[in-house]
Amino acid sequence: MLIIESESRVVVGPEAGRTATASQSVTVATRSGIESVPIGALLPADSPRSVEIDESHVHRLMSAGDLPPIIVHRATMRVIDGAHRVRAAALAGRTHIDVRYFEGTEAAAFVLAVRSNTGHGLQLSHRDRVAAARRIMRAFPVWSNRSVAVVTALSAKTVANIRRTSADIPQSNTRVGLDGRTRPVDSTGGRRRAAAYLEAHPRASLREIASAAGISIGTARDVRNRAGAAREAVLLVPEPPVVARPAEPLTLLHRDPALRHSETGRLLLRLLDNRMVLAGQGEQIIAQLPAHTLPIVTAAVRQCIETWQAFVDEVDPAARDALRAS
Repeated sequence: MLIIESESRVVVGPEAGRTATASQSVTVATRSGIESVPIGALLPADSPRSVEIDESHVHRLMSAGDLPPIIVHRATMRVIDGAHRVRAAALAGRTHIDVRYFEGTEAAAFVLAVRSNTGHGLQLSHRDRVAAARRIMRAFPVWSNRSVAVVTALSAKTVANIRRTSADIPQSNTRVGLDGRTRPVDSTGGRRRAAAYLEAHPRASLREIASAAGISIGTARDVRNRAGAAREAVLLVPEPPVVARPAEPLTLLHRDPALRHSETGRLLLRLLDNRMVLAGQGEQIIAQLPAHTLPIVTAAVRQCIETWQAFVDEVDPAARDALRAS
């Protein structure tokens, strides 16, 4: 969890290896705690930038007049925020610079460096922010995607993609959100337990459901609402309509008086009827055929298929023309 309470106070936690509820407060001194520190006592920043110093930005700072104090990690004397201001002060011939000290781990110091360089001054490039997000997730694998996104000024979707495609980021079954609360990465198991508990105890309160299933009260409420909606849906689902089975094409042709009352139509129906007879008695006919006739029958059937296919090829264009003319 990262909470920027003000320009002077930052809360970072939980760290890798700690429990999800642990937190570490890291404080930057208020204005009354600003110290003038020799520039020579400062170490280079553990910067999230791929390009350490932008000289054109340094010269802009030199002409800007008084600059705000830089932030320095007290334990290492490394510059967290303000490397360009240090460079501008040195070029201007100054030997000292105003400093606010940061109390915390080096990992937390890097988080503050990233947050500071996405909130003001010379902004980090997209490439630098992606690299910073990857490093932060290696140090704080339980941070939620949204928490990392707030620090790095990336979208939560981009952070999720970085996490998914980076093999060096430790995996965690839980995540800590911006509100400091711990949630499972996959809530399916908790929802199933809640649904089972709700079925056995339909009058249970949300707090009882959440406690029994190990989920949040909000998730318990969602499970109960969905269960109620599902029961209502079952009551409202109508009986499926009886769908009439469409008639066979040959049956439709036999019912057509235009075919039954013409010589050509009756001839076509007799030819198609022969196919239907074969379909109903095919196995019996094959079983009684002499073995030496089987290849010849096969060839004859293939010839019939070709004849019918040629007939279909002529019928299709004629049918399309008739439809267009109607």
